[in-house]
Amino acid sequence: MKFEQIKKFLKEEGIPGYRAGQIREAVFNRFIASWDEATSLPADIRRIMADRFPLLSFEPVKVLASKDGTAYKALLRTADKVKIETVLLNSFKNNWSVCVSTQAGCPVRCSFCATGKRGFKRNLHAEEIADQVLFWDQYMAKKNIGERVSSVVFMGMGEPLLNYAATVKAVQELSDPDYLNIGLRHISISTSGHADNIRRLAEDLPQVNLAVSVHTGVDEERDDLVPMNRKFNLETLAKAIEFFIQKTGRQVFIEYTLIDHVNDTPKHIRMLNKWIQSIKDNYLIHINLIACNPTDGEPEKKSRTGLEDFSAGLTGCGLKVSIRRSLGVDIGGACGQLAGK
Repeated sequence: MKFEQIKKFLKEEGIPGYRAGQIREAVFNRFIASWDEATSLPADIRRIMADRFPLLSFEPVKVLASKDGTAYKALLRTADKVKIETVLLNSFKNNWSVCVSTQAGCPVRCSFCATGKRGFKRNLHAEEIADQVLFWDQYMAKKNIGERVSSVVFMGMGEPLLNYAATVKAVQELSDPDYLNIGLRHISISTSGHADNIRRLAEDLPQVNLAVSVHTGVDEERDDLVPMNRKFNLETLAKAIEFFIQKTGRQVFIEYTLIDHVNDTPKHIRMLNKWIQSIKDNYLIHINLIACNPTDGEPEKKSRTGLEDFSAGLTGCGLKVSIRRSLGVDIGGACGQLAGK
């Protein structure tokens, strides 16, 4: 939604300024799905808006709902026919979160992620990123399944920090009081470890939550699991995280996907602990353990050690750990499953 352009257009056309407030109320508070629903506006202005300013920068193709009602996944088609996916999650009562995509496909190609296997098509524009949240607010209003989106996670298709400018602009739009007014501390950005842009993020968006996908404390293994490691190895990544903590004073989340026979042994507990201990002020590090979700029809991948055993081992090292629920597995909407099919 190009709200800034709408305000500029109204001013240039000599349309009273209060109309912008009516548009803001209709689009960002009532979440209209069509300009015809903006009944506070005269019919001629509604027609102009419909002709010049689409409410969304893409076309919804299909929405799937998980059996337990905790997750919804949408397939969206952009103006140039690129397909992306976004997910609505209800992890707590009346706490709805949107997982947004920042790229169509992903160039990082993590070994366990379906998105990278689909290849990389292009970066998404800031409007296409932010509109994913607006779309879900519209959907929730239409289906009467909740009040509104309360948080946003940049954990969908793509690497947010490889589309840095658009990611930052989208966060600024989402947190703008004239837009969706989502607090910066309710916005999380996940990266596979772009150390340079982690440092930039500390300067540009110090209030957002940072999550870093690590998945092993062994460089040679991480080269295969997360190819970003070949450019930014674990030592470089540790220094960037340390800079982020010192600059912002914020907690950093370490994402660790447990994969059977790959990164789930006592050795991996020791190596991850050793790496975290190398980071100054590591009391602000919190580990999120994630089950490796099946992709492309593969069977479910559960670690032989088990999430609880691995968690206990890390806790025994004095580390803070949570086991993250996987929502939307049955609709291909969980971590690592988005492919834009």
